[in-house]
Amino acid sequence: MSFSGRIEVDPCDKCEEMLQPYLDKQLSDAERAQAEAHLELCSYCRKRYVFEERLRMFVRQAAVEEMPPHLKQKLSDLRTPLF
Repeated sequence: MSFSGRIEVDPCDKCEEMLQPYLDKQLSDAERAQAEAHLELCSYCRKRYVFEERLRMFVRQAAVEEMPPHLKQKLSDLRTPLF
């Protein structure tokens, strides 16, 4: 808490809160500029951003790749009958 009685907001906490909406392009221009300014200055948050961005790319790619037949069969063999 500062001497003015206000609770200071940690810029990294704010960036963490804005990261997913930033990646989803759901921020206002002012919020986007604020997030980008912080990402330019903070290597920790920039690393988190890069990780999240790469994770999203991986998930998108995995969602469209066809599963190899041998893997499908292995998964099918693991299923237990309901009866």
